[in-house]
Amino acid sequence: MDTPPSGEGPVTFINIIDIAEDEIDTFVSRWKERSRFTTPAEGFISAELFRALDTDTRFKVVNITKWESRAHFQAAIQAPDFRAELDGYEQSSTWTPHRGFYGTAAKFD
Repeated sequence: MDTPPSGEGPVTFINIIDIAEDEIDTFVSRWKERSRFTTPAEGFISAELFRALDTDTRFKVVNITKWESRAHFQAAIQAPDFRAELDGYEQSSTWTPHRGFYGTAAKFD
């Protein structure tokens, strides 16, 4: 039986966003703006934001970021500038995040 990844070493943070179609452009724009806080943060590896290609896809936006550790991610998102911008935006929107940390279970290249 396979064991779950330990969470040690690089981690992948996946945030699947339940969002109304008319909020997506604003979400994408604000995500790009917030990247100025996360991309230079210690431990940041990469970030990608995916948008559904089909209108009948349930979750329209998926955010995937890679970090050297959970601690690096937590430090980056607790920075006062990041929190102020995200908290203000979250209060004015109706999107719902579904998020978690993941480690590679299998990989094919």
